Amino acid sequence: MHCASCVTLIQNKIQKIDGVTSCEVLLASNKANIVFEDAEIGLDILNAAIKPFGYSFIDESIVIEKHHHMNMNHGENTFEKDIKIIIPMIIFSFAMMILDLLKLIPENFSDFVHHLMPIFAAFVLFGIGRKYIKAVWIFLKTRTANMDTLVGISTVIAFLYSFAISAFEKQLAPYLDVNSNFYDVVVVVIGLIAIGQSLEAKARQKTNEALRKLAELSSKFATIERNGKEIEIAIDQIHIGDIVIVKPNEKIPVDGIIVFGHSSIDESNLTGESIPNDKTVDDKVFSGTQNFQGLLKVQVDKDNKDTALSQIIKIVENAQNSKAPIERLADKISGVFVYVVIVLAFLTFVLWMIFGLESLGLSKAIALGISATMAVLVIACPCSLGLATPTAIITGVGTGARRGILIKNAESLEKLSKVDVIVFDKTGTLTENKLSIEGIFHKDEKDKEVKDSIIYSLSKSSKHPISHSVATWLQSQKTKETALDSMTEIPGKGMKGFFEHKEYYLGSLSYATEITGISFKNIFTYFDSSKFESGRELYFFNKDGIISLIKIHDTIKPTAKAEIAKLKKLGLKVVMATGDHKKTGESVGKDLGIDEVFTDVKPEGKLDIVKKFQSQGLKVAMIGDGVNDTPALAQANVAISMSDGSDIAIESSDIVLLHGNIEKVAEAFSLAKKTNRIIWQNLIWSFGYNTAGIPIAAGILFPLYGFMLSPAVAGAIMAFESITVVLNSLRLKNIKL
Repeated sequence: MHCASCVTLIQNKIQKIDGVTSCEVLLASNKANIVFEDAEIGLDILNAAIKPFGYSFIDESIVIEKHHHMNMNHGENTFEKDIKIIIPMIIFSFAMMILDLLKLIPENFSDFVHHLMPIFAAFVLFGIGRKYIKAVWIFLKTRTANMDTLVGISTVIAFLYSFAISAFEKQLAPYLDVNSNFYDVVVVVIGLIAIGQSLEAKARQKTNEALRKLAELSSKFATIERNGKEIEIAIDQIHIGDIVIVKPNEKIPVDGIIVFGHSSIDESNLTGESIPNDKTVDDKVFSGTQNFQGLLKVQVDKDNKDTALSQIIKIVENAQNSKAPIERLADKISGVFVYVVIVLAFLTFVLWMIFGLESLGLSKAIALGISATMAVLVIACPCSLGLATPTAIITGVGTGARRGILIKNAESLEKLSKVDVIVFDKTGTLTENKLSIEGIFHKDEKDKEVKDSIIYSLSKSSKHPISHSVATWLQSQKTKETALDSMTEIPGKGMKGFFEHKEYYLGSLSYATEITGISFKNIFTYFDSSKFESGRELYFFNKDGIISLIKIHDTIKPTAKAEIAKLKKLGLKVVMATGDHKKTGESVGKDLGIDEVFTDVKPEGKLDIVKKFQSQGLKVAMIGDGVNDTPALAQANVAISMSDGSDIAIESSDIVLLHGNIEKVAEAFSLAKKTNRIIWQNLIWSFGYNTAGIPIAAGILFPLYGFMLSPAVAGAIMAFESITVVLNSLRLKNIKL
């Protein structure tokens, strides 16, 4: 396939097959996504629908095998060889065109050129240009056209006209200028377009580099430990529970848990983070990452097809093989555009015959009319239009994957570039999944060590994460444990225990008011009001009253504040929705510089917040990491999930940020905006080029300035246009986010 009209034709034909629900053909990757109603339809049925138009589906495994065989034995394919053969012909023909224009060809050399050019033209047209002849034949039989049809019509007409002049020179001399022909045009147009397609194909391959590099990270073999021996086996023979041995400087071949050893692991291939992570026993490691210095034994916990790397490859491939709405629009336009060009080319020739005969005479009018018709057909090829969007999307998705940003489909990338509001869940997104203890404040500092030790003993016995945080902090303060007479955990409230025949409690504010009988309002008279700024406290008390306050707050991710600032700089309204109560939420929001904070929000409340902004006509992105965020993620225009790397296939999300890295949020938005900008640059360039190029090619400047665009130059410009679009898309590979 060479253009979006090829795409439209194949899609239309496949969708008419009984049992096919939908078909989406992808120009940039030469693939198709076909959905069947019930049973899968065979390759023979699919091919029967499109072979009359010059296309067929091919078993990819056969292609790979043949390609490998060809490279081993021949070194390069026939197409590349043909191009190398015709390059001298192109240079010679182009030079003759220039010299002829300047009237610098010597007379004794002119006859030689006159006889040589038909040979060159026939060799090129019936050699590398055979597919263009075939395209014309298909068009005549089926009335279906694509870019090859346009090139074919122009070069076949040019060759037949030139051949007629050569064969019937004496008979046509009274009517036509038999010294002017288009053999050189045939050689240059087909040659330059072929070179352009070759360069374009190589450039398009680079857009898929990210996916190929990810695939290369997969190991083919691994060393495992069985019955006390080390053996090397194929990766697909490894089972969950096997112990894999990873030596220093080796790639980790599996997803699993370290059961022996410690080392620094380079995970940059999966997360985009260049700093290695120190890992030891019980830590998780992933396939495709690099072990630096230590010997590791890893117990496999996932099948090869379910590893984080496999999921990333699948997500990237699916995204690159999906279409954004803007691409579907471009495909529709391109599908019709070819037929419009054929009509315009026909009108061009008719108008030259109508207006040129009287002023120029038959001989010159026909020559200029054919030249203009060929130029219109060649310059209007919609190849760049079909490449404008998919090459940018493929490169953008690949760039995101390298940086730890997994974009699940092209539509999400386009939508993300148009988002107005981003709604953050707090815990695990803006804050760490752990609490920090700011300190313990006693109403009376007398017997401080005893009070601390009772609190330590009570909190250490609890399974609640807040109590665990308190115990860990007190342990770091070298607090000694006290032997309590008894301890009981009251679910949802706290702990109680006896010390020296007196009952002590550790728990929530509501538990404190229940036991002490002190009203909620009066509790705040016990301590300086500044102690309550975070809104999250734990209380140590007995039936006589409050003894101590333990101030707890969320640990905000170190880079969260800078990330929020970047998002606001990108023009986004930043909102936080949290289930925490007002003081906690507002405190975090204030620290981070968030525009609007919603507190005491239940899961359905987050959904309502997303709907509220959407009702105002705003596009909303929701970012969260928990199951309770699922309703809001599903409702949002774009759903972004934070992943710890062990489960990246989060169904309710459009975009996944690996390892819960908040630094990737602004990068994702920046990538989306820059990808969208490049798509529009490509489309504007393509549409603008055709809008300006067709009238010039048709000869609109000839009456005023005597200027005619040569079909050969039109071919060069068309090839340059397609290459430019692909190269512009490739800028995304190294773009600064």
